[in-house]
Amino acid sequence: MTTIKIEIDEGKDLSVLAKVLTNLGFSFSLENDGWGNLPAAAIKGIHEGLEDLNAGNVVSHDEALKRIAQKLVELHIKHS
Repeated sequence: MTTIKIEIDEGKDLSVLAKVLTNLGFSFSLENDGWGNLPAAAIKGIHEGLEDLNAGNVVSHDEALKRIAQKLVELHIKHS
């Protein structure tokens, strides 16, 4: 058996593809990729964010606020 993966616009193309495959006598199953209706750009951004997280390039919200507060203190002292 050979598996073929086809990415389609579910709302527009799914019924047409199912009809064609049925008419050709193919047995098939449909699987959702788990991303729902997210645009490709959003999925790409999520993957890039996860790569940044795994590479250690991400800090927590609390850490970011701490760094910003420290920088503001430094700038205030410098320009006072």
